[in-house]
Amino acid sequence: MANTYTRFYKYLTITGENRKWGLYLTGSGHVKVPENTEYPLHDEPSHHYFHWSKGRRLSNYQILYITKGRGVFESEVSELRKVVAGDVFILFPGVWHRFKTDLSTGWDEYWVEFNGDILEHYRANTYLDPENPVIRVGVQEDIIQNFMSIIDMIRDERPGYQYLVSGNLMHILGQIFGSVKYQPFKGKLIEEQIHQAKLRIAENLSQTISQEVLANEIGLGYSLYRKKFKEYTGVSPAQYQIQMRIQKAKTLLIETRQSLQEIALNLGFESANYFYRIFKQKTGMTPSEFRDKYLQ
Repeated sequence: MANTYTRFYKYLTITGENRKWGLYLTGSGHVKVPENTEYPLHDEPSHHYFHWSKGRRLSNYQILYITKGRGVFESEVSELRKVVAGDVFILFPGVWHRFKTDLSTGWDEYWVEFNGDILEHYRANTYLDPENPVIRVGVQEDIIQNFMSIIDMIRDERPGYQYLVSGNLMHILGQIFGSVKYQPFKGKLIEEQIHQAKLRIAENLSQTISQEVLANEIGLGYSLYRKKFKEYTGVSPAQYQIQMRIQKAKTLLIETRQSLQEIALNLGFESANYFYRIFKQKTGMTPSEFRDKYLQ
């Protein structure tokens, strides 16, 4: 008796209005491929079907998210790679590729196909890289929910659905690349150490904190502390402290009548002039302009 599989897929008709939005979906689906089932599946539409021996090229992007089982993926710009549950792999327009399940496990797959002008920006900045198409994110319920929301909306194709599903797609992309940034810290001592440093900075905005001393207090060498802090937050410890002071200054400018001199003193700036200069550099407005704008 042949194994059976469950699937849903739908390819979409795209309008000029969809393209103007900058990001649009051309299809999405979900399939559960049981073990000992030949893949790719034979009932794939002819415009997307391929055989392992020949592979294929697409005119759009695809993200495939494997939540169960395993298999392999290969493209003309990346070597043959194993794919396991929790992996995403991305297909690129015009790039030859092929993939298949491991017959001993099959796999569960969510996929979305898409395109749009905004993607050129992501490729230019290497967020989307054909040479690194397989990304480990783990099996995440939030990502699955976004795929399921897309599938629910494209079933009905209610007016305006393309705007909504493109939002879900952006969320998926954010979840993927957010996971990449977070993986080196997840469940490790270094994350707790950085949290301790951030807390110390936030609790002592009015004081001049030696970052070298702070690094020692949380058990890190200064060079490693600066490196890991920036990897985790995107900014150096000193810049993080300045950003926190600026945020607190905004609150004081709106919620109190403290003078600029008082705010500068209360937040540890070396002078009112320095506070003025840094505030304008970070916000594009002087402290007085900011206060006047939000108290009108």
